[in-house]
Amino acid sequence: MTMTRNVLLLTLLLIQGMAFPSNPASAQSAFPIIEQSVDEVDWSRTVNEEPVNRFRKQALQAVIVSGGYLASTRGDLNQSFIEASLKLGVPLGNFENILGVTPSFRVDFLDPYSGLRTDVPAELFETGVSFFYRRPLTERLSVMGIVRPSIRSDFTTSQNAFRLFGLGLVNWECIPDELTLSAGAVFLDRADLPLLPAVGLTWTPQPTLKADLQFPTSKLSFRIAKDGNQSETWSYLSAGIGGNTWAVTRASNLSDELTLREMRLVLGVDHLTDGGGGYFAEVGFLFNRRIEYQVDQSQFGLSDGIVLQAGWRF
Repeated sequence: MTMTRNVLLLTLLLIQGMAFPSNPASAQSAFPIIEQSVDEVDWSRTVNEEPVNRFRKQALQAVIVSGGYLASTRGDLNQSFIEASLKLGVPLGNFENILGVTPSFRVDFLDPYSGLRTDVPAELFETGVSFFYRRPLTERLSVMGIVRPSIRSDFTTSQNAFRLFGLGLVNWECIPDELTLSAGAVFLDRADLPLLPAVGLTWTPQPTLKADLQFPTSKLSFRIAKDGNQSETWSYLSAGIGGNTWAVTRASNLSDELTLREMRLVLGVDHLTDGGGGYFAEVGFLFNRRIEYQVDQSQFGLSDGIVLQAGWRF
């Protein structure tokens, strides 16, 4: 009995020494897996809020390629598109004073149902150049503007093909790095919506949440991943007015203006890498869709649609 008791006592002491070693060096060697996993975590990245650089200090900022497909719920008018653009930054004296220049080309392919009550072209094109400029007036007050001359047509007519988009805003940062109020106007140069007010606010209560509550388009973004200043991934929900106006030739050889119009509700994800690269993917629901022709003021309702689109920036 005495020997058995001594063996049990020795066993308990050995177990106690392994679980709670008195030597710190022994404690580290007793838990090698935990030690390794803790050391491999880059804790500075988990708390680092250093922003990802969205721009490069060079003229060429990004090449963007995107495409998408719209499927109508009743098949009356399906649509797909491809678009390519080139983002350039032109320093006006220094890299703190930049003029953004973005030439782009887009083609929309229309696939109407044979029973559609009106004629539509098979392809619609848009090619143009966007100019963006922002200028601070004070520490909290700034102005910004976008001008985009373009050609929007089916490339069969030049009548009313030239279009001019314009946006002008005054921005007031009422709470630094958190809340900015904006007011101005946007000139869409569309047959149905030529001019609209542009008002709203941008609210960033924390680094992982951003609300762009603007008219005519709003966006709510949530950051879901971040790797220091190397990359970050955002999910977002946006809502607004979609569509455009193009100059076209009707089946009767009459020159006219075609407008496609819809309301959009889109859910997406955007992965941004250092320097402005990355990719995005979206799925959306389109409603209140319709076709409008300008000459005879005819309108044709369309069924709701589901849109899938994605793009790559490099």
